[in-house]
Amino acid sequence: MAAQTSSVPRREDLELRAAPPVAFVLGASGYVGASLVEALARDEHVARVIAHVRPESPRASALATRLERHAPRAEVDRTPLEAGALMEALEALAPTHLFLCHGTTARRARSEGIANPYEAVDVGLTGLLCEQAAALTRPPRVVLLSSMGTGPRARGAYLSARWRAEEIVRASGLPHTICRAPLLTGPDRAESRPGERWAARLLDPLLGFVGALGARRLAARYRSMDATEAAEGLVRTGFHYMTIGRVVLGDELRRRGVYETETPAPASRREGGRH
Repeated sequence: MAAQTSSVPRREDLELRAAPPVAFVLGASGYVGASLVEALARDEHVARVIAHVRPESPRASALATRLERHAPRAEVDRTPLEAGALMEALEALAPTHLFLCHGTTARRARSEGIANPYEAVDVGLTGLLCEQAAALTRPPRVVLLSSMGTGPRARGAYLSARWRAEEIVRASGLPHTICRAPLLTGPDRAESRPGERWAARLLDPLLGFVGALGARRLAARYRSMDATEAAEGLVRTGFHYMTIGRVVLGDELRRRGVYETETPAPASRREGGRH
């Protein structure tokens, strides 16, 4: 079973919104973020998709071109990641769901002159977005892309930062879902990450063997995942009422046929559907 941060969602977290979902994606130009935007734009239940990129990002134009075929339901937002500007933009856009897929690497941070990248990006931006979202007239649900291996005793700067980001989301008071994905890699990843690719090549066959012996859930939890599979899992779990207040692990992100339906049904019609 996936880990949980609360056993029963609060009634106010389950209340249906009058309008279909509006999704705001932070980190929309990244490996998973770009695929998530595409998956959301294809989802007929989603009324609008806002793909946020930094104003100075060199990937903004390419992403805007990719989203042209989904216009006017999908658009690129370049709001500066500053409290005042961000609050104004979020109030105007009125997202019902805030997908946090932001992140960086030490190498990229050095090239951009960012000191303490995990603290500044993983922790800092999570705190900024949650603070602004909690102050909105209609606060959204937060869906955080985190990582397997994180926890209160996590070692290393990256996993420690991911744990602190999770703690910020949990403490925000916002309805939320935390998705801990396994190693994210694939042939479609433009960045050269030979260490991650070799790790996947070594571990995935071993996990396949473990799964064949009967530990299928364990294998599915830790086997590497590409951006498309991760994005589809975020969409399935990020809208369903059964994942509110929960940590979703890799095997549950992969599980099809569970969150596409409303079974088991919620206690009342008011609590049902996609939140």
